[in-house]
Amino acid sequence: MKKLVLLSLTIFAVLLSCNKEDSKDPIQSQTFEINSTNSTEWKYFSFSKSDTINVADPFNSNDWDLAFQRYRIRTNGGKSGNGNGSAANSFLKGQAGFDELTIVPDTLTFVEDDSISIAVMQGYSIYLVNPVLYNWFSMEFASQGTQIVPSDNIYVVKTATGDYAKVWFKTYYSSENKSGYVTIQYKYQPDGSKNLE
Repeated sequence: MKKLVLLSLTIFAVLLSCNKEDSKDPIQSQTFEINSTNSTEWKYFSFSKSDTINVADPFNSNDWDLAFQRYRIRTNGGKSGNGNGSAANSFLKGQAGFDELTIVPDTLTFVEDDSISIAVMQGYSIYLVNPVLYNWFSMEFASQGTQIVPSDNIYVVKTATGDYAKVWFKTYYSSENKSGYVTIQYKYQPDGSKNLE
């Protein structure tokens, strides 16, 4: 009889834990504007804090996940930091792509930060950025000058601590049309799983 009661309690506990897992609240989509207007300093963003943060020693800190300097972006990994940061392009686009990407596919290729050659007014310069995230935009010529136009691709970012977030870079301009204000829409999964819902 004791064995039967113990077995019943074990089954009940397993079912209860499954129900708790099934009833987990979905992660929320958030939007954030990063002021990356400074062309010489980096602005650091933390998914866990949903905000920009001050970082005294970026290479040895796991507090930040993305860094912004104008249109250049770093992750906290590779040559930019000692975290697990990297990024991959899902090649899904826009709101439909953002909604469709509900789990991190095993087929994605994550790339760490490295030095790449970037065209500047004087020719080319070497910058330390994430090569995948350097393609979040294209430069187009318009009557008012060169404009940065988002690719609309949905990216998956691995954070400094190895969690995942899906990110959509929506614009490079503020509501007053000032450049250097990168707006992102994202969903961050803090539990270490590949679930992005």
